[in-house]
Amino acid sequence: MPDACRQIILASTSMAFKQLPGPAPLGWSLLLISVFSTAAEQPLALPETTVVGQREPGYKAETVTGFNKTPLSPREVPQSVSVVTRQQMDDQGMVSVPDAMQQVTGVTLIANDTLSYQYLSRGYALGVMYDGVPSFNGMTPSNQFDLPLYERIEVLRGPSGLLQGAGEPGGVVNLVKKRPLDHFAANWALSAGSWDTYRREGDITGPLNDSGSVRGRLVLSSEDRQYFYDRTRSDKWLGMAALAFDLDPQTTLDVSYSTQEQQVQAPWSGLPAYDVVDAKGHYQLLDVSRSTFHAPDWGRLSYDTHEWSASLEHRFDNEWVLKGAFNRREQYQHYQYAYASSGLAPLTDTLRYSSMRGAYNYTREGMDVFLSGPFALLGRTHNLLLGANAEVYNSRGRSGRGVGGSTTFDGLDDLPEPAIAYTSGSESETEQYGLYSRLNISLADPLTLVLGARTTTFSSRTRAVAPSKATDWRQGAEADQQISPYAGLLYELNPNITLYTSYTDIFVPQTQLKADGSVLKPREGRQYEVGSKTEWLEGRLGLSLAWFNLRDENRAYADPAYPNDNFYLNAGEVESEGWELEVSGKPAAGLDLTAGYTRLETRYLQARQNQGRTYSIQTPKDQLKLWSNYRFDEQSALAGFSVGLGLLANGATQSSRGWRDELVNSGYAVVNGRIGYQLDKQHSVDLHINNLLDRTYYASVGTPNIYNFYGEPRSVTLTLRGAY
Repeated sequence: MPDACRQIILASTSMAFKQLPGPAPLGWSLLLISVFSTAAEQPLALPETTVVGQREPGYKAETVTGFNKTPLSPREVPQSVSVVTRQQMDDQGMVSVPDAMQQVTGVTLIANDTLSYQYLSRGYALGVMYDGVPSFNGMTPSNQFDLPLYERIEVLRGPSGLLQGAGEPGGVVNLVKKRPLDHFAANWALSAGSWDTYRREGDITGPLNDSGSVRGRLVLSSEDRQYFYDRTRSDKWLGMAALAFDLDPQTTLDVSYSTQEQQVQAPWSGLPAYDVVDAKGHYQLLDVSRSTFHAPDWGRLSYDTHEWSASLEHRFDNEWVLKGAFNRREQYQHYQYAYASSGLAPLTDTLRYSSMRGAYNYTREGMDVFLSGPFALLGRTHNLLLGANAEVYNSRGRSGRGVGGSTTFDGLDDLPEPAIAYTSGSESETEQYGLYSRLNISLADPLTLVLGARTTTFSSRTRAVAPSKATDWRQGAEADQQISPYAGLLYELNPNITLYTSYTDIFVPQTQLKADGSVLKPREGRQYEVGSKTEWLEGRLGLSLAWFNLRDENRAYADPAYPNDNFYLNAGEVESEGWELEVSGKPAAGLDLTAGYTRLETRYLQARQNQGRTYSIQTPKDQLKLWSNYRFDEQSALAGFSVGLGLLANGATQSSRGWRDELVNSGYAVVNGRIGYQLDKQHSVDLHINNLLDRTYYASVGTPNIYNFYGEPRSVTLTLRGAY
């Protein structure tokens, strides 16, 4: 790498660290710059090293890492898995995690406010891992880093107790960050779009010494924007500095620091509905302009997030890998706003309102250590994974409620800003740790048996802190050495087709009491899945088909023997059943395609109320997602041009907050498009048009007073990119 390029990365990294808030980055800056300088002055004579994490061409991922900790072909994973690649993110103009998750087969997004979302799969919340390190309850509704940080997003659907420990049975999202590369590369993007949206992105990486044993990467982005609803404005910036060191030819140390700050003026939590019901018992949604904003503009919402990550990997001569990873994430949240606390009276055009304020600190520390590799037994080669991970999550904050009252619909916008004092404080802490193992047994050339298990110890506690009267810690949900089994069978029918079946498991501790005074056993999510994964056109096109049956067992069920007491039984049960079809890759020269269809039925099998009725009323029974992008051949008259077209279609849903048969949404279909032109080898321009037909629809509905969100109207974004 030329000295000039090396100096640019060194200077940029130094500047980035100095700009980052807080005392810790300064120490990191001095340490890392010192290591940079030393490595540059004393290059190590090491052989060439292959670095995982380079850009995958197209939309079909060749490997996934979340399930096995080391790279596996998706065909080797006996469970439904989807990957959003870097190229798909760029082609579709994705900038945030919600943008990417909206495109994943079987995933439903529900907005909570301007910045945070719920992510559901198979009727349940999704969990999250940060580069393979699990994070309890970290996906919803935490504010996530923007996509410039990530190389790909892997989504495993269905219970994932082997990976996560405790959690809901919807699945797990593995967010995989970019890593420093062993060759110089740089790219940037400038974009401008509807509602005064402006973004700037930059990414530079490469070796920092002559041998390439020290590599660096710097990612920066900023955004300022308004929204399709009036008054709301947002400013955001993101930065990541990463280093990779080859300590010897077989050992690599990766460290990174990432930060993101976002400030929102006048955040939005959705429209109310009318407070009267029609003949069907439905609250009527408002038919107003999509730009209607319904809150005072003194509202504020902000997130300030910092993450420190480190991993050490050693690759043995016999193909075994030993790796340890650590992740610390700190997030500060502040909010203050007023909102409608009742539906809108149609005759008087009035409603009630409330106001509130809060400030919270969230801290997560997680680690994961594993050993994985092949071994020979009875003349065949098998694979073993042994690992352990642990996490501590702490939440501490203060909140207070301000004035409330009654006002007209338009009057809510003009309420004066009240002085809201903090009146209560709380702290919660969750700890979990566990051991896990997975064994791939080659029974015959086409047949592989996968067996796994995890044992998890989980504990949560809460207490009151100032300004509340301080209390001692109070024990909450816990589990001791809870076992989560896993089993799968893979049969390679021919070089193109793999058939599979699997059993997966996860648990959720409960706190309700039985009549004998004992605590209920944990809920358990148990899933059976059968499917096939195929590759065609010399591996360029992948297709998967899966049927699943998920049972949520041991749910709290009010004990009928004690109708006047709060005693429960482990008797409740829910079923989630359906099938999915997904295709991704290059079906023809110049064409990239990804498509997924999901059919889902959820129902209460055993419940004191709602017996036989739909369980996840906020999840559509039918969902279709499609995106294709075609690049014209260099010999054609349209050489340099590319066009994209996509469809997002959701069937009917109901309230995201449990208002069964009272708030309903008829569903929607939205068409998105793209036109691109390659100016030269390094530069391109894209025009993205979302909601091409300007369809008016509600993306989700919540309660009679709040959480009813219009879908975004037609929007246009122009992006200029450079890549070197």
